[in-house]
Amino acid sequence: MTINGWDISEADAEQWTVTPGFSSISNDSDWARGSPMPVLLGNTTGFKTIKVTLLVKADRDREVILQRCSRILSHLLEPAELVLDGFDHKFYGILSKHTITENPLNVPFVKFNRAAELTLEFSCYEYGDTVTKTFTGQTQISIINPGNVITPILVEITPQTGVASTVITGLCREAGTGKELPVTIGEMVTGKTVILDGETGLFTQDGEVKRELEIWGLPALLPGTNAITINNSWTDITLKYRPRFM
Repeated sequence: MTINGWDISEADAEQWTVTPGFSSISNDSDWARGSPMPVLLGNTTGFKTIKVTLLVKADRDREVILQRCSRILSHLLEPAELVLDGFDHKFYGILSKHTITENPLNVPFVKFNRAAELTLEFSCYEYGDTVTKTFTGQTQISIINPGNVITPILVEITPQTGVASTVITGLCREAGTGKELPVTIGEMVTGKTVILDGETGLFTQDGEVKRELEIWGLPALLPGTNAITINNSWTDITLKYRPRFM
């Protein structure tokens, strides 16, 4: 197991058990009193909770065990990417709760043994490896999102020649109806890349905020096949995303 690339074996710890979970679901549907029909809305997803227990070892030294647990926790003060043994997907989130149990192996007649159980609970989301696709001069793009929930996407658009505006559909949708909303990028300059980052919400051109832009929401892919259209064939477009999972 690693935490932001740091291997817990450096603290003489090993992943013991994982209790997986699924994303929370909420809904704001309502049936107003006196109305013949309810207002039914789609569900929205939130954090998933996973529990990871670690076995932290030392050579009959309680203080060393506690110091090693402390070292592990110090790597979890900020949001962390978790790579768990035996899991293909990764998890990103925050530590929400932790407990320590001494003598988890129940060796009789001792209060502590050469190991302790450190239990970590995370509020997080699950995703796969980054997928990168580049298309040159295409006005119709079909791309598959193997995730099973809406997935943010980073879009890089580089014009081969200067154009007054480029219109892209299939990246943004109306929250309530799912209706596609076009993205219009103005004053595009040859060779200067416009980046629409659906994860951070930053929209830039050559590192500066892109102001000549009409966009209604954050770029994202639906699960399955997505159709993206561009109104000219003088554009290179690169799509980068990490499929999200329930």
